[in-house]
Amino acid sequence: MKLLIIQPTTSFQDGTPYRTKRRWIMGLTLPYLAGLTPPWVQVRLQDDRYMDIDYGGGYDLVALTTTIATAARAYDIAAEFRKRGTPVVMGGFHASLLPEECLEHCDAVVEGEAEYSWPELLEDFRAGKMKRRYKAAELHDLKGLPAPRWDLLDRRKYLAPFLPVMTTRGCPFRCSFCEVPVVYGTRYRHRPVDEVIGDMRRIPTRKIQIVDDNIAASRDYAKELFSAMIPLGVRWSCLWTINTSRDTELLDLAVKAGVSHVNIGIESVSQSSLSSINKRQNKVGEYVQMLKELERRGIFYSLNFMFGLDEDMPGIFAETMDFLKRVNAPMAFFNTVTPREGTVMRSQLIEEGRIVNPLGDRYLGMQCLFTPKNMTPQAVEEGVWRCFREFYSLPKIVKRFLFPPNSYIGQGLPSNLIFAWAVRRRRDPVDFY
Repeated sequence: MKLLIIQPTTSFQDGTPYRTKRRWIMGLTLPYLAGLTPPWVQVRLQDDRYMDIDYGGGYDLVALTTTIATAARAYDIAAEFRKRGTPVVMGGFHASLLPEECLEHCDAVVEGEAEYSWPELLEDFRAGKMKRRYKAAELHDLKGLPAPRWDLLDRRKYLAPFLPVMTTRGCPFRCSFCEVPVVYGTRYRHRPVDEVIGDMRRIPTRKIQIVDDNIAASRDYAKELFSAMIPLGVRWSCLWTINTSRDTELLDLAVKAGVSHVNIGIESVSQSSLSSINKRQNKVGEYVQMLKELERRGIFYSLNFMFGLDEDMPGIFAETMDFLKRVNAPMAFFNTVTPREGTVMRSQLIEEGRIVNPLGDRYLGMQCLFTPKNMTPQAVEEGVWRCFREFYSLPKIVKRFLFPPNSYIGQGLPSNLIFAWAVRRRRDPVDFY
């Protein structure tokens, strides 16, 4: 049996696929899904960002992993294969949140986690009895997972040599804009440390991208993992919450284990705005001290911000830039808040009749999907780009890293310059990923 698994690229408003010769970093879904695939299946992976889709490869089955931002492209690819008589399966966050919509474009969907459902689907397909929908009856305990098939993708096509590894899944928090607890549940699960270390030992580049939504939600588990990573001599990046810095023992272990970069969802510098999205774990009054703990240890970090929240006033953009100047943050990303279908925030906005651009998050361009309470959608969009232009202006970049010179210059200056190039062309730096 020949199987093709595709990661669709994003699209511009006119439907043109966003294509580049290389991508910033390798994602986990393609190699991990290949690892879950039984050995009797001949599997091939294609990253649509830089590869031409092989429509004439004679595949028995095609699988598409979908997010909201790649759904339009996924539907186009599916249509081409189905015209040729090739069955198409969809999975991923978009298929999990909107399975009925996806079924209008494919033959079957996998909802939620794939560990139980994906092998079942393949067995059913081989027996000629594939169902329309697959959804596991329970969440996986994350024990005994297969190693990702990183070898099936060309590492030279990814600018950063960091290969993806998953150590935990789920999130104990319930932020109203976030789809993670909707898809993965609110029970925080983690893999056995020895199995994670086994995966890490197999990574030839010794550089690791830990793809967990919050690696430090269980401090005890994170400390056990970091301690076990110390002898490996690897460099790694991850996501965690700002309050992780309260635990200085954990930070010290992360440094010893080789942490290279931490991405943090600050979301807002307004406590009332954070309360409006139920992000109570973030305490604005602690931000400066929490970031100083990272700076003191030389931990490079980037911060994420979103605008258009119910408590956001027009001055929120200037307040955010003042904060970034005060802490001298080395990297930041800005966006309109984009609650996905199935989240608490999206349901509330639909009930209030405030959704004005329901498909805005399906294309490149950072459009505001709804009417905020205290600004127009256009004011939010322009405010986001104003933050990007100011933060990644050449004078600000030079001052950030050179006056005075700091330990972040080697890691931060090259990426800042790349993002400055993108922002001048009104391109979201996140698109590079």
